Amino acid sequence: MKKMLNDESLKTQWQSLDDEIRTWWDKDLRVAQEEQICDPALNRIWYSDEEHRKREEQHGEQNKRTLLFLPYPYISGGGSEQAFPEMYCWDIYFVNRGLAAHGRYDIIRNHILNQLFSIERFGMILTGNRAYYLTRTQTPIHPASIELYYQHHPDRDLLLRAYPLLKKEYDGYWLAAHHQTPTGLATNRDLSELKGTKLDEQFRDRLRPELAAEAEVLDFTSIFAGDIRKCVPLQTNFALVRFTKILSWIAAEIGWPDESRRWEIETTNRTEKINELCWNEEKGFYFEYNFEQRKQLPFWSLAAYWSMWAGIANPNQAARLVENLTRFEHEYGLAQTVEAYPIPHPEFTALQWDYPSCWPPMQIMVVEALEKYGFHEEARRIAGKFLRMQLNVYQKTGYLWEKYNAVSGNVELPRERYHSVPLHNWSCAAVVLLGRKIFSE
Repeated sequence: MKKMLNDESLKTQWQSLDDEIRTWWDKDLRVAQEEQICDPALNRIWYSDEEHRKREEQHGEQNKRTLLFLPYPYISGGGSEQAFPEMYCWDIYFVNRGLAAHGRYDIIRNHILNQLFSIERFGMILTGNRAYYLTRTQTPIHPASIELYYQHHPDRDLLLRAYPLLKKEYDGYWLAAHHQTPTGLATNRDLSELKGTKLDEQFRDRLRPELAAEAEVLDFTSIFAGDIRKCVPLQTNFALVRFTKILSWIAAEIGWPDESRRWEIETTNRTEKINELCWNEEKGFYFEYNFEQRKQLPFWSLAAYWSMWAGIANPNQAARLVENLTRFEHEYGLAQTVEAYPIPHPEFTALQWDYPSCWPPMQIMVVEALEKYGFHEEARRIAGKFLRMQLNVYQKTGYLWEKYNAVSGNVELPRERYHSVPLHNWSCAAVVLLGRKIFSE
């Protein structure tokens, strides 16, 4: 690690790419207003290859207008690369972190307003602005973007606009019967499973219900043993803790103390339930919990470190989580799981949210979590490993990529639905943020 800090050539390489990314943000902007959503060319769905196209086109979406209106320009999943031309729910938080480092709060504000528009229109932030995403969302970390923006631009009017909509989404979606469990914690579910609805009729054939539900958090993974609907996913519930913390902060900031106390209680209750059901004192780790079987599942995943990002792990828990970090750590970063677990979904031979996949957002999340608890050396070590790999692969290929291999240090991964693809989005954010962690702090 010290060698990397003293490696001037690597620092020069990072600075050059960071400067280039500054020029990409505006090029990466897309628009989904009236003219665009009526344009057949812009409604074409992206496929990574011919096999991917043939498999997906059986659903007939290629002949439909699926692009949904958004009022402001946005950075898509792929950026100016071809992949993922939509605005995605959880991707945008990581993009916003990169934008903030470059001072582009104008684009962050657009993203926030687009997401508030989505809640106002649909009651939630859709996975992406496509009609086939009307039935599910993604990990709800978007309130953190409002907190990020407000720290630099204290716009009280934005808080007044955001608060009732975030409250609407939390109460009306995450606390609704379709996402609640007997434990008091949330599960993940695709709303096409609600029988007898238009959503059921229109979207039920795209994915089996358990796969569609899993796609609301990680598409796809072994860690829920095949059916996430029987679980209370760590990533989702840790994010909801952060969600209510931010609601409490907003309510206090705009002068509603009773509302603020309500969210403090909500935060405490969810935290206590997570610790009761998911914390394993013997192993010093959080595990997924199957509420039907009333037991923890045996799969080790990076989702446990979201507890530190959400700020609910106590100092002892955090220390033990960090002791277990080496289980995931490889030469080029953190693998999503400690090993390749048995695949519970018969149509897949590999799962992209399992070992040895090394995802940019997870590296950012874990580094941020470590920093929050004062584990600065560990944070810099992880940041350094992943950043070095990103720079090396960029030098060889001329691209940043959606995901990488933590073991081999390239983008060759066991195939699930498609191979790793060139992508800006959170991969740009990783370069921008982790580079500053290594070379600027």
